[in-house]
Amino acid sequence: MPVVEIAGSGLALPGKVRTTEEFESILHAPSEPADHKVSFASEELLTDPLQFAISPRQARYIDPQQLLLLDVARAAFDDAGLTAGALKGSRTGVYVGMTESDHLLGVDLAEVPAANLSSVGVGNNRGMAAGRISYAFDLRGPSMQVDSTCSSGLLALHLAAAAVRDGEIDRALVVASHLVRSDQGRLLRQATGAIDPGARCNAFTDRAAGFVVGEGVVAFVLEAGTLRRTGPARPRVATAVNQDGRTAGVTVPNRSAQEDVITRALGRAGLDPATVSYVEAHGTGTKLGDPIEVSALAAAYRTRERDAGRPLLIGSNKPRFGHLEAASGLLSLLVATTVQRTGVIPGTRSAGAPSPTVDWAGENVRLVLADTPLPGHRAGALGVSAFGMSGTNVHAIIAPVQEQ
Repeated sequence: MPVVEIAGSGLALPGKVRTTEEFESILHAPSEPADHKVSFASEELLTDPLQFAISPRQARYIDPQQLLLLDVARAAFDDAGLTAGALKGSRTGVYVGMTESDHLLGVDLAEVPAANLSSVGVGNNRGMAAGRISYAFDLRGPSMQVDSTCSSGLLALHLAAAAVRDGEIDRALVVASHLVRSDQGRLLRQATGAIDPGARCNAFTDRAAGFVVGEGVVAFVLEAGTLRRTGPARPRVATAVNQDGRTAGVTVPNRSAQEDVITRALGRAGLDPATVSYVEAHGTGTKLGDPIEVSALAAAYRTRERDAGRPLLIGSNKPRFGHLEAASGLLSLLVATTVQRTGVIPGTRSAGAPSPTVDWAGENVRLVLADTPLPGHRAGALGVSAFGMSGTNVHAIIAPVQEQ
């Protein structure tokens, strides 16, 4: 079976972050998390619909996520060196991770002209998000929306990688989006008790009290290694997925399930756990979830067997960008690919000291709180986790591929 490689990426994050260079500068900025907005300003959601043959009249009623997805999809294709001509009619699959779609809550149907009602219905149907991308670029591979709550984006990546690996398609666009524009959406999250009352996520520290809602769109293009053109090295990716099953509650994580999905991802990648030096963790800053995640990581990566001076390094991007829920796994993957390219791990911007409920020394795991050189830069592999509130767990391993 062919190796699955990451051929390109695209993004749209609050603060008009649209390039990998802008993303990297924020990752390593010494500023406080509050200095970077985690929600889009209204003007950042404006996209010229005519570039995708969508009339302004239609666009007025379309969920802005659908237009952002198109914009970021094109950026990812451009980054992969794929022209419109190369994509037209190709066996390219589209996999969209998306859960929230609350734009319709702000639309008063009584004020919508009858001729525009169909635009409202089509433009706010989540399943249309993937279909609109396939239509815009004339892509003939499978096209679907994936929803497993917070692991949606990484689950979409898993499904896409399997299709590429099995030869069902030549390449895949994997893109995930998260926007919460209504008060209702935020109130429902607060009711779960998972939102930090101080509006700051402090993942893995003694001040952990939940997360902050973030927004953004992230995309990747996957290709079979046999399609790779000569050029710079591209990371290869391997994934695994499972489910928590019955736990103490439908949203309560399962440590053994997390360990299992990581172990199986390592097996699919064909790697010794010792070759992974850093994991971009799920790390939502909850008192229950964070210690369970560290314990599962330690067990799966067999950190107690490592030299004490070479612990497994972990971090989380949620204190910086907020929790992008459906898009959080792809954002974590973007962090990991940036770390692999630059050789620098960004410090987790959590306040406080590493959580006392975790036996950091005994587990031989270290939380990266300041920018740190990646051990064995470009030589080792990195892990990425996304665990859904639904109980669906996904883990990805990225490893370097030699240049051609």
